[in-house]
Amino acid sequence: MKKLLLLLFITVMSVNAAGFWTLTGLQKANVYVKNDVSLVAPDTIKTIKTKMYTALENLGIKTKAQDSPTLMVALEDLDDDGTHYVYVKLALGEEVQTFRADKSSTFALTYSANDFIDVDRDELDSGILESVDFLLSQFSEHFNDDKD
Repeated sequence: MKKLLLLLFITVMSVNAAGFWTLTGLQKANVYVKNDVSLVAPDTIKTIKTKMYTALENLGIKTKAQDSPTLMVALEDLDDDGTHYVYVKLALGEEVQTFRADKSSTFALTYSANDFIDVDRDELDSGILESVDFLLSQFSEHFNDDKD
């Protein structure tokens, strides 16, 4: 019975896009793109950064502020005879204070979402941008849910 309740809880959390991440109180963030996909056009990386800045600003989050959390997109791929398998990750990292006895500060991920796509070479850039749009929309939805 306990296992059934746990499974039901996890399913409900997944369906409602809720998670263990929190974006409550996020007021500022910097943007960073880590690209390990060699065939991505430089303009695509610029577009990703622009999309990230736009998403943050639309949520009322200040950007380019010193000592801010960092919203990062990381791109990694495997090439298999012309088909690219790309792992796209969106994460927010920031300094947090622990609840340990010494109340030590540490760098932690306070939000993480990912997408895994497979695209042909000619659709690589557009596939990645579509994935980033998807992840940023999830981030925005989660941010707005946490405000309520």
